[in-house]
Amino acid sequence: CISIERVYVEAPVYDQFVALVEQKVRDLRTGYGSAGSADVGSMTFPPQVEIVERHVEDAKAKGARVLVGGHRVEGRDGYWYEPTVLVDVDHEMACMREETFGPTLPVMKVADTEEAIRLANDSPYGLAASVFSKDIGKADEIGRRLDVGVVCINDALINYAALELPMGGVKASGIGSHHGRAG
Repeated sequence: CISIERVYVEAPVYDQFVALVEQKVRDLRTGYGSAGSADVGSMTFPPQVEIVERHVEDAKAKGARVLVGGHRVEGRDGYWYEPTVLVDVDHEMACMREETFGPTLPVMKVADTEEAIRLANDSPYGLAASVFSKDIGKADEIGRRLDVGVVCINDALINYAALELPMGGVKASGIGSHHGRAG
């Protein structure tokens, strides 16, 4: 529930970022596996596959391009959707405004940090955010301006959790917060 739902990338590094992500996602192995034989497994809830499919189709209908994936996988036991990278996305698309909870990564080009912060905060949700930068001080400053319960710097998931403490975010996300301003 704290995985990355959408990505904002500043224009100067956007093309390089997208190329690297596209290759990483192409290299992902789907399947049932153990001991590292698969990277992405089946989804667990059949209606969730329909939400993922609806978000991808909505994005495509509104001008997004699919670089990798973009289809439901049939003929396998389980509930499968290909790991998918979407580009040319904007905030008119459900994948950028709603929680997808699936193997999609919509990547939106932004002009600068200010636009990224504004768009990230323009959401009814505020569970978690990740900020990536070579400048840790700048990343920390950005993280403090995000309206979320958990901020990770140069990481995609929280690396500390005390399950006996409130878990969640702000706005319509969760029941409390930690690792953020409020926590």
